[in-house]
Amino acid sequence: MQNTGGKLLLDALERHWRQYRKRLKACRQSANEDNVHELRVSTRRLLALIELLQTLAPQTTLLRIRKSLKKQLDGFDQLRDTQVMLFESAKSLPILPELEPFLAHMHRCEQRLLLENQSFIASLYQPKLRRKLKKAGKYFKTQTADIDLELAVSSAIDDIYGMVINRYEALDPAIPASIHHLRIAVKKLRYTLFATQSIDSAVTETDLSLLKSQLNRMGDIQNSVVMLQTLELFFQHQIPTAIEQYYRRQQQEMIDSFMTCCSEILTFRHATQNDRNWVFESA
Repeated sequence: MQNTGGKLLLDALERHWRQYRKRLKACRQSANEDNVHELRVSTRRLLALIELLQTLAPQTTLLRIRKSLKKQLDGFDQLRDTQVMLFESAKSLPILPELEPFLAHMHRCEQRLLLENQSFIASLYQPKLRRKLKKAGKYFKTQTADIDLELAVSSAIDDIYGMVINRYEALDPAIPASIHHLRIAVKKLRYTLFATQSIDSAVTETDLSLLKSQLNRMGDIQNSVVMLQTLELFFQHQIPTAIEQYYRRQQQEMIDSFMTCCSEILTFRHATQNDRNWVFESA
């Protein structure tokens, strides 16, 4: 990557911003599950790049932008979790008829949240956010004019991957929260790599696919944790035996399956400063 005062990163920022705006517009027209998902993804990608820029050239404006986008992202969490549980309970109803009252409850929750999210989505875009991005971009360009951005980006991704390794080493299959903590770190790594993909062609779809596969496994486990917690609350800590046994067995099977292949995460490494390419090597 040539030292062009951050132009490549700022070009990437502009692309991610346009994609975010496109997804937001679609979500405003129809806040269906697919559109909400796509908006969440584009928001995460934009956030990853903003966090990278903040690492390379810290500034208050980027922190404010990050806070705003993070608030927007968090605003969809409850609806997303509800829709996942709604789908899961509807799928399991034929073999677990005891889920019927819970399924009805989830339907009511979804309808309430969809109504709430209509006004939430309408309030998301603020013109001043765009102005803040332009201001941050100008500052970033000035601050990085004389630094080796290739080395700086390489170091930043090394730090993120270091966090992945630390959380991998802390994995405990008996503690689902440890898997969730690893998932958060891997998610940050994947979105940062996606943000820099156009800057360094060595970041391939294969790289991203490997990380996504592991994220999907960890995401399914976290969905199971949320499902059981919500069932506990709904049934007032007296979940019907058939339901509890089914979901606890399902969760354990997912954890066991993940633990047999989670070392794949370590087959990815950020290369040394000498070659500065992202590569895979055998575990």
